[in-house]
Amino acid sequence: MKKKFLFGKKWFFEDFKLGEPQTSNWGFVIEKEIFSGKSKSQKIEIFETKEFGRVLALDGLIQLSTKDEAVYHEMLVQPAMFYCQNPKKALIIGGGDGGVLREVVKHPVKEIYLVDIDKKIVEVSKKYLPTVSRGAFKDKRLKIFYEDALKYIQGYKNFFDVIINDLTDPTGPSLTLWTKLFYRDIFRALKEKGIASFQTAYIEEKFAKRARKRLKKIFPYFRVHKAFVGCFPFNEHTFSFGSKKTDFEKFTLQKIRKKYKKLKIKTKYYTPEIHFASAIFGPKQRKKLY
Repeated sequence: MKKKFLFGKKWFFEDFKLGEPQTSNWGFVIEKEIFSGKSKSQKIEIFETKEFGRVLALDGLIQLSTKDEAVYHEMLVQPAMFYCQNPKKALIIGGGDGGVLREVVKHPVKEIYLVDIDKKIVEVSKKYLPTVSRGAFKDKRLKIFYEDALKYIQGYKNFFDVIINDLTDPTGPSLTLWTKLFYRDIFRALKEKGIASFQTAYIEEKFAKRARKRLKKIFPYFRVHKAFVGCFPFNEHTFSFGSKKTDFEKFTLQKIRKKYKKLKIKTKYYTPEIHFASAIFGPKQRKKLY
């Protein structure tokens, strides 16, 4: 992360590492520094901004803004929950800010497991980003494990109905969680008709293409959705979904609408119509997915 004074104001510029444009950058004026500190795993910063609300950055990379986090979290969670027929056990990998958890608790699952290597992320997010989790950490169905997800997932086989991967980009503590080995372990931990969800970054990023290509080879049924998230401004963000035996092609708009209405899910961005529209890619976009 780079902080600079321009025009008499303090700016944040993202510390690009993995494939964003090398000839451009993006940033924002820091209205106020809400929190800055280090955990055992990474540097944590939260800023107040005029255009994006509060922004969370880890090791210089932006993770969310309160203005548009709902787009990201709803698109990572809701398609998976609606693809899964009757989810009872859900696993969240990463997601210490609580946004994914907030979306999962909207559904009548019986058990929710959250594994994050960094306890401090949860503590800081609860205190300084309360509108992200909205009290979801108090849900009685939740069990939190502060440990390495790479080792944690190996203890399960055919166990989870839904597994949601809310990971930072493949640097630091997340590096080993973008591998074929980890994807195969997730496949093993998933029930036959379970759904696995992955944030797979921008359409054009090399590491994201590699991840989607690996996932497509591992999961017999695979689909990619997309959405524009304002704090990730260079392209549309992708969300990838895999299953052993659930055929995504068999879902209709009417079927999703019926379930959405029955569950009375309240969302800011996701709708049954968005569910289907977000899976449509133009010819040029589709060529760049893998």
